[in-house]
Amino acid sequence: MMNSKIAKRTLFFLIGIGLFWYVYRNFDIHSIDEAIKELKFKWIFLSLILGLISHFVRALRWKMLITPMDYNPKTINLFLSVLILYFINLVIPRGGEFARCAVIAKSEKIPFIKLLGTVFIERVTDFIAFIIILLSVLVWQFRIVEQLFDTLTLDLSHLQSKTITLGIAAALILVLYLISKRLGFFKQFSVKISMIKHDMKEGFKSILQIQNRWIYLFYTILIFILWLVMFYVIYLAYPPTSDLPFSSAIFAYTIGTFAYLLPIQAGIGVWHFLIIESLFLFGLDKESGMMFALIAHAFTDLIYLVFGTLSFMIIPLINNKK
Repeated sequence: MMNSKIAKRTLFFLIGIGLFWYVYRNFDIHSIDEAIKELKFKWIFLSLILGLISHFVRALRWKMLITPMDYNPKTINLFLSVLILYFINLVIPRGGEFARCAVIAKSEKIPFIKLLGTVFIERVTDFIAFIIILLSVLVWQFRIVEQLFDTLTLDLSHLQSKTITLGIAAALILVLYLISKRLGFFKQFSVKISMIKHDMKEGFKSILQIQNRWIYLFYTILIFILWLVMFYVIYLAYPPTSDLPFSSAIFAYTIGTFAYLLPIQAGIGVWHFLIIESLFLFGLDKESGMMFALIAHAFTDLIYLVFGTLSFMIIPLINNKK
């Protein structure tokens, strides 16, 4: 079982790396130095602050789900565990949820299984919120969505004109299919779809039973707003994107979120591709789009790496544990 999980994670990681290579295969790596010199780091710093605030709000929202079980965890512990969540997710997709539960179970003496139940409610909440946002954006920016599909179709047609590239792509898809079938991925995928339907139904019932659910709803909306503004602020840090409309950030952020629904570490490759194509529809050239995606993704991951590592070090100290 463990070997199977490792094989799947390795497979998806390689897919992400492969797509990242394809997107940046013609990218001039020397242009990174010039782009960094042009960056306005005050906006990067503001993005960092907004990110930390969003994680703190998420800790407050999580506390609302724990306190009805007659536990009163320290907010600082919850906050640090949320930072650990994102740190672990860089290595093990979705593994961060188990990690933060394990941290709180140890530091606050709360049963691990009870914490998993609260995480389940949180995930259903975020999924429902994302679906609402996605549908709203699709209706609001319907013409842009059509252009996005047209762009992807043209890219596919361009690939089809190259026999060698098409042959390699077909062979790669065949190999991935055989490996996935061997690992039982498709069977598990259908089972997970059924589980998602059931979990959403049960989770929606749980959300309706939350005390002070309007505050819980406010926290949820605030988290998504902070995530969006955190993303947009990086626009202002990079000159080529500083003049793009806020609507482009909403669209790109929403479409880019799809990358994190896949079991690929940090959405590498997929996220870059979606952001580049989305910004291209709003008039940004591909070269600048590639640079922006690289900068935004790198700085976000750097935040998680630094503060996640610090959280691992701090949380035993504040709880007087070795």
